[in-house]
Amino acid sequence: MADVSKHLDRAKRFLEKNRVEDAIEAYLAVLDEMPQHQEATQALGDLYARMDQPDRAAVYYGLLFDLLVEPKDETKALAIYNRFLRVGRGQQPPERIARYAFLQQKQNHPDEAIEQYSKAAELFAAASREEDALFCWERIAQLDPENLSRQLRLAEGAERLGKTALAARAFLRAGQLASASGSPADALQLLGRAYKLAPQERSVGLLYAQANLQTGNAVRAVALLEPFAASESDAAFITTFSDALMRSGNLERARELLDRLLREKNEGMTQLFELADRYVAAGQDQKAGEILLALKRRMFADKQQNDFATLMDGVGAKHPHSQVILEFWASIHNELNRESQYFEVLIKLFDVYLTSGNIKKAAESLERLVDIDAYDYRNQERLELLRGRVDEVHLKRIASRLLKSGTPTPGHASHTPPPQNANTPSPVSEEGRQLQALEDLIVQTEIFLQYSLQNKALERLQRIAAMFPGEEERNARLSNLYQMANWWPQGTPKAKKEPGTEPPPAGPVAPAAPVAEAPVSITSKTGVYSAETLRDLSKISEVNQKIFRQQTPRAMLNTAVNEVGSYLRVTRALAVVGTPGRPPEMAAEFCANSVKPAPGAQVVLLLAHIEKAEPDELGGLVVQATEGSILSDLGLATALGVMITDKETQMPAGMLIVGNAEARKWKPNEAYFLQAIGDQMLMSVSHTRLRSLVRRMGVSDERSGLLSRSSYQSCLLTEADRARTQGTPLALTILQIDRGAELLRQQGESPLERFLEQLARSLQPIVRQNDVAVKYTSWSLAFILPDTTLAGAQNLADKLRRAASGLRPPWDSTQITLSAGIVEAVAKHEYDSEDIVTDLINRAEFSIEEARKRGGDTVVALETPKL
Repeated sequence: MADVSKHLDRAKRFLEKNRVEDAIEAYLAVLDEMPQHQEATQALGDLYARMDQPDRAAVYYGLLFDLLVEPKDETKALAIYNRFLRVGRGQQPPERIARYAFLQQKQNHPDEAIEQYSKAAELFAAASREEDALFCWERIAQLDPENLSRQLRLAEGAERLGKTALAARAFLRAGQLASASGSPADALQLLGRAYKLAPQERSVGLLYAQANLQTGNAVRAVALLEPFAASESDAAFITTFSDALMRSGNLERARELLDRLLREKNEGMTQLFELADRYVAAGQDQKAGEILLALKRRMFADKQQNDFATLMDGVGAKHPHSQVILEFWASIHNELNRESQYFEVLIKLFDVYLTSGNIKKAAESLERLVDIDAYDYRNQERLELLRGRVDEVHLKRIASRLLKSGTPTPGHASHTPPPQNANTPSPVSEEGRQLQALEDLIVQTEIFLQYSLQNKALERLQRIAAMFPGEEERNARLSNLYQMANWWPQGTPKAKKEPGTEPPPAGPVAPAAPVAEAPVSITSKTGVYSAETLRDLSKISEVNQKIFRQQTPRAMLNTAVNEVGSYLRVTRALAVVGTPGRPPEMAAEFCANSVKPAPGAQVVLLLAHIEKAEPDELGGLVVQATEGSILSDLGLATALGVMITDKETQMPAGMLIVGNAEARKWKPNEAYFLQAIGDQMLMSVSHTRLRSLVRRMGVSDERSGLLSRSSYQSCLLTEADRARTQGTPLALTILQIDRGAELLRQQGESPLERFLEQLARSLQPIVRQNDVAVKYTSWSLAFILPDTTLAGAQNLADKLRRAASGLRPPWDSTQITLSAGIVEAVAKHEYDSEDIVTDLINRAEFSIEEARKRGGDTVVALETPKL
C-alpha cells in the first residue's frame, strides 16, 4: 500500500512538471500493485485521451466502466460509456455491452437497452457463446413483449439449448401474438410447438385447444383439454371445454358442465343459449326448451330480462320453423309486454301451426294477432287460409272484428254498406284523384289538430277551402273539422249545427246528385285513421308519457331520440334545443348498432345543412347525400328533419332529425310523428327549466343554495300534483342537528347559521337535480324527493348523514350528530293534493320528534299507512 501511495505522489509531481509520459509510467506502476485502482485507471484514460491516443484511452475507460458497475456507481458508469466507449474506434467486448444495456434498462430506456442487448447477443453468438446470447434475447423479449419475431427467436434459441420451460413460454407468447394479429394458422403452429415442449402445462393446453377450435378442429381441442377437466373449476376453461364438446357433437356432457357453471358461478349464459341452438339444430327441441326455461328463471331473478330477451331473439331468429322455440319466444315477449315483437313471433307461429296441420292453434294465434293489431292487412289473408278448416262461427267472430277495424269509404252513411255503384269514381280518373287529395288533406288536418298544431291545421283548411269551395255543405266530416279548428271559409255561416238538426232530404235523391251525409257527432277525433296512423298515434302517446316522466332536460332529449330512432328504425336520430344558426344549447343523439356518435362540429354542420332545405307541404325538411356533403361524412344517404317552434314566442327553438344510411323515401306520417314528439319534448324541457327558475327565485341564501321555508308548501304541492297525476312515489326527509334548540341558545344564531350553510354546501352534490332542498329551521333541512320510495329516501338519508359526519362546527365542540325523519306520500282515492301534503307534513314532523325522543343520532322512517 505504501508503494502505491509513493507511485501516486510521483505521478502527481510529474503532472505538475508536465511530464505526461513519466506520469503514465507511475500510474501503470500503481496498477501493477493494485489492478482495480479507480483513480489510476481513470487517470490513464484521461492522459491517453490528452495525448490523442483514443484506442489506448478506451482500454482504460473500459476497465474503469467495469469497476464502476460493480460498486453500483451506475450514473458515472453510464457517463463514461456514453462519452468514451460507445462511439470509440475499437469494438467493446460483449460482456461490457450487455452490462451497459442492463444499466439502460434500469434507467427505463428500453429502446437503447434493446439495441445494446442485440449487439451483445450477436457478438456472443459469433463467439459460439449460446448461453450468453440467450440471456440477451430473453432480456429483449421482456423489454418488447409485443414483438412476435423476438419471442420466436428466444423460443428457438431456448429449444436448441434444451431449456424447455423458457422455450415453451416464448412459443406460447408468440402464438398469442399471432392469434391477436389475425393469423390463426401461424398461432396453431406456434402453440403446437409450445404444447410439444410442455404438454403438462394447463395454460399451454388451454390456448392450444382454443387455437384448434378457431381453426375448426373441435375433436382435437376436446382431447387436449380432457386430461385437465376433472379438477378444473375455472370459468374460462369450462366455457372453452364446453364449446369444444358442443362443436364435436357431445351436447349432453357440455350441458352438464354449463349447468354446473351456472349453478356455482352464475356464468355461462351465452354458452347455454348456444347449446340450446345446437339442440334445436339436432332436432332435440324439447331439451332446448328446458335449457331456455332454466336460463329464464335465473336471469329474470337477476333482473336481466332485457339481456335474456336479446339473446332469445338470436335463437328464435335462427329457428323460425321450431314450434317449441317459437312458443317460448312468444311467451317471453308477451310476459315483457313487448307487443310489436310478440306480434311478429305470432305471425311465425301461425305459419308453423298451419304447416303442421294444427289448425286449432293457428286459429288461436290469428285471434291474438287481431287483438294486438286488427288493422294489419295480412290478417284477412290468414283468415282466408283458415276458411273451411275451422268452425265457421269462430271465423265469423274473428271476421267481424276485422270488419270493425276496416276503413269505410268516405261519403257513405254509417248505416249503409258501401254499394258497388257504377257511378263510384275510379281512383285513376280525375274525379277520383280529387277525392283522394281531399281525403289526404282532411287526414292531415285531423292529425295536426290531434297534435295541437293549430297553425298547420289552419293552413290545410285554407287549402281545402280554396280547392273544394262549398265542400263542407256536403261533407259533415269537413264541417266538423272547421268547427274543431274554430275557422270557417269566408262567407260561410259560423253557427254550429247541433247533431240531428239537419233536415232530411225532401225526396228520393237522383243517382247523379250528391249523396247527403248522415249527421256525425262532434268528437275529438273525426274520420277513420289508417293502421299506420293509429300505430303512430299510440306510439306518440307512449313516448310523450316517457318524456314527461324524465326529471332533467338532458334525460328528456335522450329519451326522445332513443324512442324515435328505435321506432322509425333509422341509423341516427338527433334532437337539439337552441336558436337556429347558433350552436345548440343541448343535443342528444341515437346511433344504431356499430355507428359512432357524431362529433359536435359535425352536428353543427348538419343543422346548418338541414336549415337550408325547403320545407315540404307538411313542414318536413328532407335532404339527400351528395359527394363531400356532411351527410356522407356521417354515413347517411338521406335525412328528414322538422323545426320545433316555441309556443310562447312562435320562434324556432330546436330541431328533431332522423337519418338513414340507405336510400329511403320519407312518408308524410313520419314527419307528423317527428313534429308531435318534438313539440312534446320542447314543452317538457321548457316546463323543467321553468321549475328550476322558480326554485332559484325562491332561494333565500345564495351561499347555501337553499329554498326558504315560504317555498316549502308550494314545492310540496307542485310535486304532489305531479306524483298524483303520474302515479309516481313522493318522499320527504327532514335532517336536523341534534339538540339544535339548545345549541342556538348556547352559541347564538350566527355560528349556527354558518354551520348550516357549511352543512348545506357539503350535501348539495349528493342530492339529485330534481330533488328540492329547503331551509326548514335554523338547525334543520328538508329534502323533497320526487319519484322516490321510502326505501330510496332512507338510503339517501344514510348517505347525507355519512357525508356530514366529518364536519366540525365553528365553535369549540366535539363532533355533532344528526337525525333524520322520513315519510312517503299516501295517495288515497279521496285525497286531493292539499290533503296529501298536509298528511305528509304532519307525519314528517312526528318522525323527527320521535327521533328526538330516541336521543338523536338515528333515522326514523314511518311506514306508509295501509289503505
